[in-house]
Amino acid sequence: MQRAFIQRREQIVGDCVQLATDVLVYNEMNTNVEPIQMVLDFTDDVTERWAA
Repeated sequence: MQRAFIQRREQIVGDCVQLATDVLVYNEMNTNVEPIQMVLDFTDDVTERWAA
């Protein structure tokens, strides 16, 4: 199970890297608008989902 959890976490990290790259490229290509800020700290999101 530990290997499975590590693999799943690595997949999530990969998704976050891609999201951050997408936001960076978008912001670089759209300098005429307010840059989009992306928070990759999911602590509050996870806490809210657990509470639901």
